[in-house]
Amino acid sequence: MPNGKTHNRISIYTTPIVVILMYVITKDIKTTTILMFAYVFASFMFNGDLDCYSKPFNRWWIFKMIWIPYQIIFNHRSIFTHGLIIGTVFRLIYLAIIPMIILLITNDITLILIWVRSHIDILIPIIIGLELGSAIHTISDYLS
Repeated sequence: MPNGKTHNRISIYTTPIVVILMYVITKDIKTTTILMFAYVFASFMFNGDLDCYSKPFNRWWIFKMIWIPYQIIFNHRSIFTHGLIIGTVFRLIYLAIIPMIILLITNDITLILIWVRSHIDILIPIIIGLELGSAIHTISDYLS
């Protein structure tokens, strides 16, 4: 399995490919740019290796403490951290738990639903970019 430097190189080399493919598919620079930033973020800071003491974990700087319970809950390379699609979904759910609880307590969940509906054009490329960035990490782990 690749070390951190190899993962970084793979992410750097695949970013232009992802960007070009996304632009060819969408013909939209805004969507492509959003997806690119999400891809790079996921590749370097939001991938499966947040389940252990790693470069992605340390890149969160003072905010890395939010990932310590995640590391306790999930074993390294479990399906919930390194699974295609499910790993990204669980990380998103993990990050959303506290804001969701606050919204449920304050009864403002409808505000979130309204916001999601009005920003779906931004959320879809973000989610796709996050998944692709995490997937390239997981796939490179399994191929080596």
